[in-house]
Amino acid sequence: MKKLLCLFIGLLLLHPFRLTGQTLLPYILNGAATQRTCNCYVLTPDQQFVSGTVWNKNKINLRQSFNYVFDVNLGCKDDNGADGIGFILQTKGTNLGATGQGIGFKGISPSLGIIIDTWQNFDENDPPYDHVAIQMNGVSDHAAPVGNLTAPVTALANSPNIEDCNWHLFRIKWDATLQHMEVSIDNELRLTLDKDLVTDIFSGDPEVYWGFAGATGGSSNKQEFCAALRPEFDFNPQQIFCDGTPIQFKDNSSSFGAITRWWWDLGDGTTSTAPQPPAHRYPGAGNYQVKLLIEDNSGCMSDTLKAPFIIGAYPVVDFGPDPLCLDAKMQMEDRTTIAVGSAQQWEWDFGNGATATGKNPMAPYTTPGYRQVQLTVTSAQGCSGNATKSILVSETPQVSGIGEDVCLGVATRFYGSNNTPGIPLAQWRWDAGDGATLIKQNDNHRYADTGYYPARLYAVSADGCVSPTVDVPVRVTSVFAQAGKDTIVAKGQPLQLQSGWLNDRVQYAWSPATGLNNPYVSNPTAVLQKDQTYRLRVTSPEGCSSEDDINVKVYEGPEFYVPNAFTPNNDGRNDIFRVIAAGVPKLDFFIIWNRWGQEVFRSAELPGGWNGTWQGQPSPAGTYVWMVQGVDYTGRRFSRKGTVTLIR
Repeated sequence: MKKLLCLFIGLLLLHPFRLTGQTLLPYILNGAATQRTCNCYVLTPDQQFVSGTVWNKNKINLRQSFNYVFDVNLGCKDDNGADGIGFILQTKGTNLGATGQGIGFKGISPSLGIIIDTWQNFDENDPPYDHVAIQMNGVSDHAAPVGNLTAPVTALANSPNIEDCNWHLFRIKWDATLQHMEVSIDNELRLTLDKDLVTDIFSGDPEVYWGFAGATGGSSNKQEFCAALRPEFDFNPQQIFCDGTPIQFKDNSSSFGAITRWWWDLGDGTTSTAPQPPAHRYPGAGNYQVKLLIEDNSGCMSDTLKAPFIIGAYPVVDFGPDPLCLDAKMQMEDRTTIAVGSAQQWEWDFGNGATATGKNPMAPYTTPGYRQVQLTVTSAQGCSGNATKSILVSETPQVSGIGEDVCLGVATRFYGSNNTPGIPLAQWRWDAGDGATLIKQNDNHRYADTGYYPARLYAVSADGCVSPTVDVPVRVTSVFAQAGKDTIVAKGQPLQLQSGWLNDRVQYAWSPATGLNNPYVSNPTAVLQKDQTYRLRVTSPEGCSSEDDINVKVYEGPEFYVPNAFTPNNDGRNDIFRVIAAGVPKLDFFIIWNRWGQEVFRSAELPGGWNGTWQGQPSPAGTYVWMVQGVDYTGRRFSRKGTVTLIR
């Protein structure tokens, strides 16, 4: 950077006139036009109803060919930006120009204008897009009977808008011998014209002024042009950019005038002032930044081009897998590393006449054995490397497995089988489905909880080929018998037993079968004549079992059985005064009164019961009257009443 700064200051000292404005340059400025830099001019600021022209004060001869290159910028406003600029040839002088839709060209005659128009004027039959056209004698109406030398086309090849804040390369090329003109924008040909300009437009006078005009009206944009001074470089198509390879730079700069000076910084401390530096060998692979600065014959100096540049390292080629496994893992894997640069091209040679160009192609083999495989990798910088390996192609094993369904607390046994006995296996891998891994062909595992576990199995052959994974799901079960709460019934009353633990995979067995309609269902019906204890046994398909008992007390009835005394002293015995409702599933009421006729207790719940308190306080010892009423299992409603003694 210090070298670049010193050179720049040195060039300024060599050309002090460039600091004094345009007085020593061959341009005449009119209207709103101003000089921005040595070779760049603002035709119109972003203001309404202004115009500016910049004319070269030296005439050119149209009997001689020219190739003029400019940079143009039509501003940053699209919808409300206007009006455009034009490159004009004319014989009237250097103080011409016009505002608004005339773009500084309208009314100048004789003249030829290459007009970039950015505003649609309906009265001049403009298309809706930003366009370029070649016109003559100050005619700006595209539908005029004379004066339109080409139809308008989009200014940019791939966009309807040139008011995009960007600089665009604007080239006008005139071949005087062929009387042929070409107009290009951003190196895209936009217009051509075949015409004898001297005879047909300028009445035989070949000497014309040339320059730029721009104008605004009710809308505006900042509109600029530069006599092109673009530093660029290129390379020969065969150039590779690899460590140790000489790099030949080609100057490809664009300039309106002749380029008189170059300054190159090749990014590694090497500089050159030659138009084309000698072939240069960089000290090693890496990222460099090349800089280029140019100066033209008017003494103007370009901005500095700064271009990232990569010298690539040679690929260290490696690939796999080894082994390849028939009917399974047959895709090659590029494992190449490149210290600087990136892989761009792969060339595989499989040794049997087959080749491939992808990064990870499928190998073409169908039989086992060793194969010679070669891979050549070329980076984006053109650096190549290769490697050859002997790769084993092996057969893929097939396995199957069995897992036991067990009861909670019992270890599950897993059994693996080699379905391809001709392929020896070196490893077995079980995924038990709960995060555990087993490594034996036949192994066992104790699960911590009940549930369905998606166990899986695969094996690895002695050659390293992995079998397909097979699913071996297992179930861990537990059962819990619940025969229900002890209860009472009347003789001959049907009693519906019900297991409190229901599962459609288990078996139920009630014993003894006395009084049962079916002892092997979850909800048999019992009809009893005396007290009975039933035992429920529940058994799962895995052999898990559980038992529970229910006691059934049988009374004569339907009837209410009520004690005649109780002792609510919280000793756990005879503390509650309740009704035994044999054969009575539904209670209407159970009411207790004290000796003054006050109701101290009421309930319709079974079994219910009075704890000897009233209004939150212990009731006194004494005799109390009770009455109970309910509906028996046959639907008959009946009641009973009596007295009970509360003993304290």
